[in-house]
Amino acid sequence: PSFTSGSTFSESKSLWSEPRPVPTRPEVINSWELMSGLDADSFRFSPIPNKENSNPNVGKNGSVSKPPVSRSSLLDKFQADSFRFPITVLPEKENADPNLSKNGTVAKTPFSPLHKFDSGSDAVSKPSPLDKFENICPPNGENRVVIYTTTLRGIRKTFEDCNAVRSAIESYGVVICERDISMDRGFKEELRELMKATNQTTPPQVFIKGRYIGGAEQVMKIVDEGWFGDLINGLPKKKAGEVCDGCGDVKFLPCFRCNGSCKMAAAAEEGRRTVVVRCTDCNENGLVLCPLCS
Repeated sequence: PSFTSGSTFSESKSLWSEPRPVPTRPEVINSWELMSGLDADSFRFSPIPNKENSNPNVGKNGSVSKPPVSRSSLLDKFQADSFRFPITVLPEKENADPNLSKNGTVAKTPFSPLHKFDSGSDAVSKPSPLDKFENICPPNGENRVVIYTTTLRGIRKTFEDCNAVRSAIESYGVVICERDISMDRGFKEELRELMKATNQTTPPQVFIKGRYIGGAEQVMKIVDEGWFGDLINGLPKKKAGEVCDGCGDVKFLPCFRCNGSCKMAAAAEEGRRTVVVRCTDCNENGLVLCPLCS
């Protein structure tokens, strides 16, 4: 069909028609008329069909019924004795526990302070780590750490081993009784007498509570393994930064009688002249042990 300009404008004019007037009175909807054809049974759910694996608690009309619960079943399930351990009576045997009574209860043994140290007791005390070491006790070394060392640098390895062992033991804060064989010949003879069976006289040599621990290699191995503290358990500790007021932890002082010269003037038998004699109070170096820390 052919369109003209007039028909186009006339068609567009029909699209822009005037709006309808809104009625002043609202429309009334009667709900009873809409529901007049419906019955009350149409709002109910259809019954659940019966199946072989259906819930036994569901009735024919679709309602779910609770299973019957009796009072006796609840008491049987949650009885008070269910939370207690059963008392079992053990049969009497020859090696049975003497503290176990006939009704199965264990009677407490009265504690005695001497029971732990009773030689006839069956209790076995825990062995000390020192029991595995040889019993070689230096003089006055029953309850201390005794180290035989040297401060001479003639043999470098020996000097370094002594410093390493001394530093390792001092790190535990224990009081050390150091005996320098290079400062006193008596300590050298003392070590030789102690180790005459093994002939291990090269310092350092360590003794703890009268037990021979070993040289530098054995002591440093124990320190690295971490159980050296068990060996010195119970020994007196040294306060941090504490230094002997007498010798400054050098352990030796000049002789008070000869002033370190090792010589003394003594009168001869005739009494007319004096002679020089050896001092009997100091060692070969004119030194004496510190009376405060030795």
